[in-house]
Order: sequence, then structure tokens, then C-alpha cells
Amino acid sequence: MADPASRSTGRGVVADQNGIEETYRARTPKSAELVARANRSLPGGVTRGFGYYRPYQAVMERGEGAFLWDVDGNRYVDLVYNGLSLIHGHAYPPVTRAIAELLPRGWAWLSTSRAQIEFAELLCRRIRTFERVLFTNSGTESGMLAVKLARRFTGRPLILKATAGYHGTYSDLEAGLHGQGEIPGHTILADFNDLASFERCLVKQGPQIAAVLLEPVMYTGIVTPPEGSFLRDVQEAAHRAGALFVLDDCLMLRLAPGGSAEKFGLEPDITFLGKFIGGGTPLGAVGARKEIMQLADPGRPSGVYHGGSFNGNVLGSIAGRITIEDLTAARITKMDELAARLKGALEKRAARLGLPLSVPCDGSVMGVYFSRDCLPPGPDLPNPELSQRFHLASLNNGVHMGPGGVIALSTAIDDRIMARVISALEDVLDLIAK
Repeated sequence: MADPASRSTGRGVVADQNGIEETYRARTPKSAELVARANRSLPGGVTRGFGYYRPYQAVMERGEGAFLWDVDGNRYVDLVYNGLSLIHGHAYPPVTRAIAELLPRGWAWLSTSRAQIEFAELLCRRIRTFERVLFTNSGTESGMLAVKLARRFTGRPLILKATAGYHGTYSDLEAGLHGQGEIPGHTILADFNDLASFERCLVKQGPQIAAVLLEPVMYTGIVTPPEGSFLRDVQEAAHRAGALFVLDDCLMLRLAPGGSAEKFGLEPDITFLGKFIGGGTPLGAVGARKEIMQLADPGRPSGVYHGGSFNGNVLGSIAGRITIEDLTAARITKMDELAARLKGALEKRAARLGLPLSVPCDGSVMGVYFSRDCLPPGPDLPNPELSQRFHLASLNNGVHMGPGGVIALSTAIDDRIMARVISALEDVLDLIAK
């Protein structure tokens, strides 16, 4: 049997200039059957919003390193890694070995574990603003805890965040998303990369604002890096108003060994983490200076209660510690270099073809959008039909990215794999240009 990659990345796949969806359906009949079955028990056939696309998702069967295989045997280079939760790729061998060794001993109990202590110590060494850490089960839960701590510490009710900024599925942080506006008494909104809009809110409602909460690089929807000193300026404005500055580093911890605070020169009062922090297992974390974190000390009277049956479970603590230890400065630099190489290749081919293309990129994350304009953050894609054709054609050519053209690399991608990705995506651009 031929290597499935030969069907996924060869130039022959893109020869059909007008049948992208037909090609996709012909390659994925078992996925179509399973998604039809899933629709009978799952709304829309899925259990999460991110990753949904028409006509149906390819149903994956296994992952290893930089690659995924679907139920029809097609192999893909993965460029999104379960929404950025696998920084070292699929089935990372040091993590799989550690988990295999752990499983016969159990992995969740009420008491503190050695693995939990060791992981907390590592995070406090690695992230300069961490003096104490609390674990949760996800980035969403970490955001909820960060907001709870900020409100208790300041005695103020409001959170100020960026319109279209995604911070999990906590209702107070979904303001400005999914058609929702501000939430009176809970959340107010300003515009990313617009310092004046944040300053206006802080002047008008400063005494009621507990925290300004930002993701340093907007990723959901249109990937939007910060401009100039925007992040530091917002941090300073928050502190002038007596509010805390809260950093959502769930996705962008990848930008430097100490996370985006290190890269952008920030001093967040509270930072919350998720995604790859658990090494591919469900885990989140919140870190801050001691005086804030001690609010959740269960020995304190009237402290902040923090529950969660699987907080800091042994499985996640071991997988997370190995993952963070192995995310070295050299590996981060290599991911960034490969991302820059991909961005340059896409821009060069699009210019040659006369295709409008914008590829905003920061470190190892980027978005691919069919527009020459400077795009505002938000969910509205330019040329959405062209974007969908690009996504499906990329799948036909063996490249798996997030719908809407969002991309994030892992340390599992090397020069040889990137060359394959670039060749495949150049062919896709050739196809859709016709």
C-alpha cells in the first residue's frame, strides 16, 4: 500500500482546478459517514466550536509528531495542534513514556503530590512574576480564577477587556464575542491596539475596574500582534487607575521561555495559563505575586475558595512539567524561524500570482487571509469563500490548519517537513488563483 502522504502532498492532488470540495469528499468518505453519525448525538456533529468547517470535518484517528491520520488513511502535516495545546506535537515520546509509567500507580487523589509540587516550583522559576501558583483544569477555568482573585484583591466588580478577545467560555469574558456587547456590572470593552479606548474606560469607570485583561497577541478570528508599546502602555494605564493588569498567556506562553511577559517586557499582576501547559492533558494554572495568591490559601479566614477535583492531578503535572522543561529557548527560536520562512514563501507566491494576501505573524503563530488591507481583530474573515476553498484545498494537499487560516507551529516540525508544507501550500495558492 502506498504511503498516504503521497496522496496528501503530491502535486497531482491539486490538478483539479474547479473541484476542491468534490476532491475533499472523494478522499474522506469514512469521515462523511462518521460525521453523519455524530450529528445524531452531537449538535452539529462536534463538541467544540473551534475546528468546525463545511462540508464536514475530517475525522482523525491518530497523531504522531507533526502528523495526523484520518479514518480514510490520509496523512496531514498538522499546523494547529488541537488549538495550540500540543507544543511538541502529537504523542510526544518523553510525555508518553512518563504517562505509561504513571498509569499503574493512579493519577488523581485528594492530597498534594510530589509531581504537583515540582511543577509549581518549575513555573515559579520559569515565569518571573510567579511567586505562587494554583492549578485548574483548563484555560477557561484559569481565566475564571484570575478574575475572581482580581475582584477580591481590589474589591472592585468590573473587568476591562478587548473587543473580540477570546479567553475561554466564561460568560464574563465572552463580552465582545459571538455578537455580545458589554455586560453591565461585569465587563466593559475597549479596542485592541487602541490605547485611547482603554484610557477612556479607565478614566470614566476606573474606580470600579478590578482588572484590565489582555491576550498579548489576538489569535481567535484575525491574528493580530500588538503594535509598538501598546501592551506596556495599557498596563501602565491600568496601574494608574488602581486596577490590576491580567495577562492571558494560554496561547502565547510559546513566545519566550518566560512567556509573552518576557517577550514584551510586561509585569502582569496575574497571569493565567492553559492549552499546552498540561502537556496535552486538561490542565490550567494561575500565577501571581504572593499577596494576591494567598487570598486562596484555605487556611485564611474568608479567603477565596478554589475547588476542582482534578486540579493539579498527577497526570497533568508530570506531562506539563516535562513539556515546559523541554520548551527551550533554542526550540522557540527554531519555531519562529520556520514560521517566518512559511510567511515569506506564502507572500512571495501570492504576489507572483496577483492574489491579495495578508499573513500577520508573531513568533510561531500566524493567520492567512485573502486581503491586502490591514485587518481589524474580530471573527469576520475577508473573502470567506476564498478562505474556505484555501482551507479545503490545503486538506486535500495534506496540510491541516485551523479553519479561517489560523496556524501555529510545534517543535515537531523541522526543515524537511516545512519544505513539504511550503510546496503543498504554494500549489494550493496556484489552484485557487485560477
